[in-house]
Amino acid sequence: MSTYNLMSKETLKDICPQLKQLRLERGLSLGEVQALAHISGKLLRRVEQNKCLPFSCLRKLLKFYGKKMRIVIE
Repeated sequence: MSTYNLMSKETLKDICPQLKQLRLERGLSLGEVQALAHISGKLLRRVEQNKCLPFSCLRKLLKFYGKKMRIVIE
């Protein structure tokens, strides 16, 4: 099963740094988030580098950090 990245570059530019900031604010390492949120380390690094953000990964990270996201379609 393939995972598609449906996020635009503008969306990645906005969301990915916020996800990294949440990790840093909590004093967590990439390895800790990887293990606790059940996300591969390679994918997590790519997310924090603004390279990709599969929806399944976004859902896991938002749940892990206790955050919600509202999607607006215009």
